[in-house]
Amino acid sequence: MITKTNTTEEHKVSVIIPTYNSGEIFAECLKSVQNQSYPLHETIVVDNFSTDNTIKTAKKFGAKVIQQKSNPALARNIGIANATGEYVLFLDSDQVLSRSLINECVEKCKDSKVGMLRVPEVFVGKGFWSVCSAVWKNYYERVEQLYVTSENLIRSKPRFFIKEQVIRVGMFNTVLLWGEDDDLYSNLKKISVEEALAKSKIYHYEVTSIKQILTKNIRYGKSMPTFTQQTRKKILPSLSKHALLTLREILKDFKKSPTIIAGCAFLLLLKVASVAIGLLAGLHQVRNSQKHREIDSHQMIQYLLTFRKSDITMKNSRYKRNIFYILLESKTEQT
Repeated sequence: MITKTNTTEEHKVSVIIPTYNSGEIFAECLKSVQNQSYPLHETIVVDNFSTDNTIKTAKKFGAKVIQQKSNPALARNIGIANATGEYVLFLDSDQVLSRSLINECVEKCKDSKVGMLRVPEVFVGKGFWSVCSAVWKNYYERVEQLYVTSENLIRSKPRFFIKEQVIRVGMFNTVLLWGEDDDLYSNLKKISVEEALAKSKIYHYEVTSIKQILTKNIRYGKSMPTFTQQTRKKILPSLSKHALLTLREILKDFKKSPTIIAGCAFLLLLKVASVAIGLLAGLHQVRNSQKHREIDSHQMIQYLLTFRKSDITMKNSRYKRNIFYILLESKTEQT
């Protein structure tokens, strides 16, 4: 793993990065972690069996690599389970840190009651559509700052945490393929963990093609029904409001860069369509899952009725096991 001598042994930081075919930016990500002004303890890369040079790149920078079939939520939980630092910083493989970020986060946590920190993001694009996507997201971040007191907006979530607080609330919900950070944040707020905002930034590199952008948004849309089912939160009104406010802010600057702004507007239409496609697929998936649970519940009831009519008592361990397995399967389906 990436390791340096830490003069403040009680304030070690573990950086956790889920990866899958992470590409060229991953090297820049690891380099920015290695070049932090704060003495670095370890970097843990949890890889979903990449087929490109991701593993080679991680080992080149001395990161500890764990390969496990996983989604981002599970990958982060695996990282937490293997982390030995007091603090954890969750990164994506396409993010680059400003040099003093970790130092600032540690200082804010150790000198106060803060248990988690938000980190401002600046989105960066390479190529026309990537730039359009980055510009849109930067305006999206600006709307969050302009409407600080407004409700029903999508707020950025913390990335730096006291590890024990994350463990205390059960870590990330691994059922969620989208919104797992929002769910974690909500759980931490329920136990009154205080938060703060860092001044240092993360530079987030956007994907370079329309196909990649649309594929990502279809995946997000597909995951939304599960997110709503798991968290009981209605996310679409907040997304819609934030998007409309962002569009209004962008159009104000149309004369400054008409081509890019027009590209942002066109990309918004494509994103809305791709999210809608994913959402329909996700709703269908959730409904099918509910039908299976109804069938399993009916079978369990019939089994228990049959069991009650028989002369067999619960002292028979074989029947105890059967009921246990049925209950377990029903619970597994629900989660």
